Amino acid sequence: MIRYLVYFVALYVVLPFSAFVDIVTAIVFFIIIHEDERFALVFSSIAGLLFDLYYPIRLGINTLIYIVFTQSLLYLKKYLVLNPLTTFTTFIVFFLSKLAVTNIILSSPISFTQIGYAILAFFPTILVLNKINFGVWMRS
Repeated sequence: MIRYLVYFVALYVVLPFSAFVDIVTAIVFFIIIHEDERFALVFSSIAGLLFDLYYPIRLGINTLIYIVFTQSLLYLKKYLVLNPLTTFTTFIVFFLSKLAVTNIILSSPISFTQIGYAILAFFPTILVLNKINFGVWMRS
């Protein structure tokens, strides 16, 4: 039960930095992979809503995108073999798809530095969440 609180605190802490490094997507991805489906959907909708309220470009777009991509990844999760390479590749596809749909809907330019920073911040985020919640650096 305490790990759910850790997720919401982590979301609250990293939300102001999401304009530079999109760690919110890494946290949502971690929850999709390691938690219950219902909690993953609720958390992704709350994360999308908080992201929309914090960066109000068009209200509701990020909520919809997070819910749709969470549901699609939850469907595909049963076909994945979870090792570091497939986890990293799945995150890159998840993040780039989310970014492409967001940029198509909002007609905003793509920032390649933000993509690089998000990919670089993925493993430290996953490792810290694993260490805090499960007591190990990588969950098998």
